[in-house]
Amino acid sequence: MPRPSRPLTEGEIVLARTVFGAAIDYARVRVCHYKWIFFQPRRIVMAPMGDLHFHPRGGVYCDDFACPVGGRAEELKAKGLFLHEMTHVWQAQQRGRWYLVLMRHPFATYDYSLKPGWPLARYGLEQQAEIVRHYWLLTQGVTIGGAADVGAYRAILPPEWEKSAFSKSSGDSA
Repeated sequence: MPRPSRPLTEGEIVLARTVFGAAIDYARVRVCHYKWIFFQPRRIVMAPMGDLHFHPRGGVYCDDFACPVGGRAEELKAKGLFLHEMTHVWQAQQRGRWYLVLMRHPFATYDYSLKPGWPLARYGLEQQAEIVRHYWLLTQGVTIGGAADVGAYRAILPPEWEKSAFSKSSGDSA
């Protein structure tokens, strides 16, 4: 029996482009409604090799992360999670299929503080994904305790992420 998976929806691609521009090959990405590995915890999403893997009983899978069910808070949470995981897709596509599997250690930290002059690549793998998630949430008007302003986040994002994508997501003319 084939395991359930799907390509990204058009809406998910539009959402991801607001951050990553054309830096991801969206056609290669699959959203899988099955575990990547047998011990994957229920509420943990994994994207170790360029596809998103949702535990079938985890409660966080969505048929379209561009228009999740629920109120504004649930929508922001789902879209933020999706963009966090798409950061791992970008990492895998940039560094190779096995990069995340080999380089992410089990005690990776998600906490970070922005350091002047540090590009995104200087942070840990999970820190990068959280930085991207926080950047996007800030563009949506969300206040994040301890976070710098959206411009500080934009400044550390990779130059290959099209600047036009940034201005579309945040409503400015950067």
